[in-house]
Amino acid sequence: MKNLLVVEDSEMFYRLIKSALKNVNVLWAKSGEEAIEKYKSFRPNLVLVDIILPDMNGVEVIHQLKKYDENAKIIVVSGIDHNEVMKESLAAGAVDYIPKTAGIEHLRRKINENI
Repeated sequence: MKNLLVVEDSEMFYRLIKSALKNVNVLWAKSGEEAIEKYKSFRPNLVLVDIILPDMNGVEVIHQLKKYDENAKIIVVSGIDHNEVMKESLAAGAVDYIPKTAGIEHLRRKINENI
Protein backbone atom coordinates (compact mmCIF):
# COMPACT_ATOMS: atom_id res chain seq x y z
CA MET A 1 0.00 0.00 0.00
CA LYS A 2 1.22 3.50 -0.85
CA ASN A 3 1.70 6.16 1.83
CA LEU A 4 0.56 9.76 1.41
CA LEU A 5 1.51 12.45 3.93
CA VAL A 6 -0.93 15.37 4.09
CA VAL A 7 0.65 18.47 5.66
CA GLU A 8 -2.33 20.63 6.50
CA ASP A 9 -3.61 22.34 9.63
CA SER A 10 -7.26 21.80 8.60
CA GLU A 11 -8.61 18.49 9.84
CA MET A 12 -11.57 18.86 7.48
CA PHE A 13 -9.27 18.97 4.42
CA TYR A 14 -7.28 15.97 5.72
CA ARG A 15 -10.51 13.97 6.18
CA LEU A 16 -11.69 14.95 2.68
CA ILE A 17 -8.44 13.63 1.16
CA LYS A 18 -8.53 10.48 3.28
CA SER A 19 -12.12 9.67 2.28
CA ALA A 20 -11.43 10.36 -1.41
CA LEU A 21 -8.58 7.85 -1.74
CA LYS A 22 -8.80 4.08 -1.80
CA ASN A 23 -5.83 1.76 -1.25
CA VAL A 24 -3.70 4.63 0.06
CA ASN A 25 -2.52 4.98 3.65
CA VAL A 26 -3.07 8.68 4.44
CA LEU A 27 -0.93 10.16 7.21
CA TRP A 28 -1.53 13.63 8.66
CA ALA A 29 0.81 16.31 9.93
CA LYS A 30 -0.62 19.58 11.28
CA SER A 31 2.65 21.53 11.11
CA GLY A 32 5.88 21.69 9.17
CA GLU A 33 7.92 20.30 12.05
CA GLU A 34 5.55 17.36 12.46
CA ALA A 35 5.69 16.77 8.68
CA ILE A 36 9.48 16.51 8.71
CA GLU A 37 9.40 14.02 11.60
CA LYS A 38 6.68 11.90 9.98
CA TYR A 39 8.49 11.96 6.64
CA LYS A 40 11.64 10.60 8.29
CA SER A 41 9.66 7.87 10.08
CA PHE A 42 7.30 6.74 7.33
CA ARG A 43 9.05 7.74 4.06
CA PRO A 44 5.74 8.39 2.22
CA ASN A 45 5.51 7.98 -1.55
CA LEU A 46 4.01 11.46 -1.90
CA VAL A 47 3.56 14.56 0.26
CA LEU A 48 0.74 17.09 -0.10
CA VAL A 49 1.71 20.33 1.60
CA ASP A 50 -0.26 23.50 2.23
CA ILE A 51 1.53 26.86 2.01
CA ILE A 52 0.15 28.34 5.23
CA LEU A 53 1.05 26.28 8.29
CA PRO A 54 1.24 27.28 11.97
CA ASP A 55 5.03 27.05 12.32
CA MET A 56 6.56 27.56 8.85
CA ASN A 57 5.37 28.01 5.31
CA GLY A 58 5.02 25.17 2.82
CA VAL A 59 8.03 26.30 0.77
CA GLU A 60 10.21 25.94 3.88
CA VAL A 61 8.80 22.43 4.36
CA ILE A 62 9.72 21.58 0.76
CA HIS A 63 13.29 22.82 1.32
CA GLN A 64 13.63 20.78 4.53
CA LEU A 65 12.24 17.61 2.96
CA LYS A 66 14.43 17.98 -0.12
CA LYS A 67 17.47 18.52 2.10
CA TYR A 68 16.68 15.23 3.85
CA ASP A 69 15.65 13.35 0.68
CA GLU A 70 16.32 14.93 -2.71
CA ASN A 71 13.89 12.43 -4.28
CA ALA A 72 10.94 13.45 -2.08
CA LYS A 73 7.84 13.86 -4.24
CA ILE A 74 5.80 16.87 -3.13
CA ILE A 75 2.64 18.53 -4.41
CA VAL A 76 1.57 21.89 -3.03
CA VAL A 77 -2.18 22.17 -2.45
CA SER A 78 -3.09 25.66 -1.34
CA GLY A 79 -5.89 28.13 -1.02
CA ILE A 80 -3.44 30.74 -2.29
CA ASP A 81 -3.79 30.81 -6.07
CA HIS A 82 -0.91 33.19 -6.78
CA ASN A 83 1.72 32.88 -9.52
CA GLU A 84 4.64 33.96 -7.32
CA VAL A 85 3.84 31.37 -4.65
CA MET A 86 3.42 28.73 -7.35
CA LYS A 87 6.79 29.62 -8.96
CA GLU A 88 8.52 29.59 -5.58
CA SER A 89 7.02 26.19 -4.72
CA LEU A 90 8.05 24.62 -8.02
CA ALA A 91 11.54 26.16 -7.80
CA ALA A 92 11.91 24.62 -4.32
CA GLY A 93 11.23 21.18 -5.78
CA ALA A 94 7.47 20.59 -5.77
CA VAL A 95 6.29 18.49 -8.72
CA ASP A 96 2.97 20.34 -8.95
CA TYR A 97 0.97 23.20 -7.49
CA ILE A 98 -2.79 22.73 -7.20
CA PRO A 99 -5.20 25.39 -5.94
CA LYS A 100 -7.74 23.98 -3.48
CA THR A 101 -10.44 25.42 -5.72
CA ALA A 102 -9.50 22.83 -8.39
CA GLY A 103 -11.75 20.30 -6.65
CA ILE A 104 -11.36 16.85 -5.19
CA GLU A 105 -11.60 14.93 -8.48
CA HIS A 106 -8.70 16.90 -10.00
CA LEU A 107 -6.70 16.44 -6.81
CA ARG A 108 -7.42 12.70 -6.66
CA ARG A 109 -6.24 12.32 -10.27
CA LYS A 110 -3.01 14.23 -9.57
CA ILE A 111 -2.33 12.17 -6.46
CA ASN A 112 -2.87 8.91 -8.33
CA GLU A 113 -0.58 10.08 -11.15
CA ASN A 114 2.23 10.88 -8.71
CA ILE A 115 2.02 8.32 -5.93
